[in-house]
Amino acid sequence: MKNRTCVFLLKRLALNKYIVFVIFFSISIVIYQYSIYKESNDLGESKDDSNLENISPFDEVKYHEKIVNSYFNRRREWRTSNLGSILFKNADVNVYRRKDTEKRTFTIVIWKYWNWLQHRHMYSFGASQCWKRLREIITCGYGKIYQRYRRKKSLIDYRKDISLEGCSVKNCVFPKNDRDFDTADAVVVHVQHGLFPNNTKKRNPRQRWIFLSDESPVNAFFQSERRIKLQDIVNTFNWSMTYRSESDVPVPYGRTIPLLESLEAMAEKPINDIIPNWSKKRQDVLAAILISHCGVSYRMNYVNELKKHLNLDVHGSCSENHKNSCPGHFRADCPIISEYLFYLVFENSKCQEYLTEKAFYHAYSKGAIPVIMGPTVQECETLLPPDSFLHVDNYDTVEELAMDIINISKDLPRLLLYHEWRRHFKVINEHGYFGSKSQHYCRICEALNYNDEGVKIYDENMLKPYFDVASTCT
Repeated sequence: MKNRTCVFLLKRLALNKYIVFVIFFSISIVIYQYSIYKESNDLGESKDDSNLENISPFDEVKYHEKIVNSYFNRRREWRTSNLGSILFKNADVNVYRRKDTEKRTFTIVIWKYWNWLQHRHMYSFGASQCWKRLREIITCGYGKIYQRYRRKKSLIDYRKDISLEGCSVKNCVFPKNDRDFDTADAVVVHVQHGLFPNNTKKRNPRQRWIFLSDESPVNAFFQSERRIKLQDIVNTFNWSMTYRSESDVPVPYGRTIPLLESLEAMAEKPINDIIPNWSKKRQDVLAAILISHCGVSYRMNYVNELKKHLNLDVHGSCSENHKNSCPGHFRADCPIISEYLFYLVFENSKCQEYLTEKAFYHAYSKGAIPVIMGPTVQECETLLPPDSFLHVDNYDTVEELAMDIINISKDLPRLLLYHEWRRHFKVINEHGYFGSKSQHYCRICEALNYNDEGVKIYDENMLKPYFDVASTCT
């Protein structure tokens, strides 16, 4: 009897322990779930958007809108045209549509340099490549026929004008000469050669003269035979057309825009499935740069010093060992660049917002982390995808930068963090280089449709951000 009583008490004790354990475990789960809920809720209500990289990948769909809004909030104080607000502030294009332009056709004259600019901005160089290939085929198989017809212009009539393909407006025409100069709605003047129309006083005051410059102030007039001063173009132009965000007609080399694909599907993918050319990346040589302009001393000196501490490949005509590896020209791609984890975005001048295809194409589009020398860190943070780049100004020495590149390459989680932005944004190239489509003529047409109709003229102070080296460059 005593034995049965002992067994009964032991079983009851064991049962009580089990019950206590279950209760304790249940309470623990409740507390844990509440903490997760509170943490998630606090993150959603937090006013501090500066540390978004800590958001769990599983929550990225939920926080996509928050991340995008946080990014564009950095640009809230930017001074932009209506078109600039659409391109850089993620503004709704419909806000700026005007009924008075719906049945109107705008005439835009490309002054003096139509033949030079058409290959890039009308055909994005694609047609010239097709013509080159066609010529090769004809030459190889039908030499006599080619010799007979090579001078006939009809052979190149197959080129298709794609300047307004995908454009939000199409009510613009671009005459192939200057005969419509006096009656055109807009006249575009490329400033590179330092030549300008001389009939300023006779023009229609409603006609917009637009200066076009793709270069930084350091090289804006680099093909001019004479030295150009601001006084030479004061009170001449009505609109600006440059890579700068404040331009009346912004034409950046590339842009960061929100991702429009299925966010849920993107969040479920491993990040290395999203990175372009990930399977090609190498560990023996971590970084590369493609340089064909060797006269920028600060850039070459930094590259040479970096090579002392880091395995680095230099491609293009400035290289000692890779001169023939890449053409170093914007009409032809350089496929080998896709093999590197890092790409050196060392611009030929350090000027505000001057970021070229080096960042948008050679780095981001090829799946590399850009290492930037050019605009300031702060400017890069507002122009480029969040937490996506290294900047030379963040390092005290060249050796320190080299060591960080090496350390990042060995730390896979840290390396992949520089690509997390790809779940929420994408980078697009818009300059007509390396097979991308030029958006220049589309942007002029959009500006005529969306921008304020008020008349203005550029005085000396308004010209300085675009042409005065002392004001905008270091």
